[in-house]
Amino acid sequence: MKKVMSIVLSLVMILAVNSVAFSALAAGTVVSPGEITNVTGKVNGKESDDVDIKNPNPREYTFTYTGDGTVVGWEFEDMVEGKDYEIIYESDDLTKVTIRVFPEYEGDVVANAIVEFDTSSGTSKDKSKTSPKTGAAAAAGIAAMGAGVAILGALKKKED
Repeated sequence: MKKVMSIVLSLVMILAVNSVAFSALAAGTVVSPGEITNVTGKVNGKESDDVDIKNPNPREYTFTYTGDGTVVGWEFEDMVEGKDYEIIYESDDLTKVTIRVFPEYEGDVVANAIVEFDTSSGTSKDKSKTSPKTGAAAAAGIAAMGAGVAILGALKKKED
């Protein structure tokens, strides 16, 4: 009974950790070939971690600016409002916008936050609430899988 229970617990642990690892690796990419291939955020034309991207519904994307500056607007590169997408929500301070991409549109979705910075202080801080994409979740999954295999090996040797 102990052997069966340890195998079941090991499998549950492996599945749980790997599901987190794979979802972390897939962040920002939509898996629907031939339609929307990539979703990215920029600030003043440069890729930035200061734009948080959520996908609450199919073909809907919420972009939230998390940096220090003041958002004065959003642009969606290579897309035409009313033809390729529509804005379905925009916060009063413009830090958050949700768009619906029309089914006919195929390609990348690039949200560019137009931001003005207070230049009087001369400094800017990273207020991003996300960690860098280093593959830590995948490494944790592999470590958990190795631990499960080691436990099973030890139990098998103990029975022999």
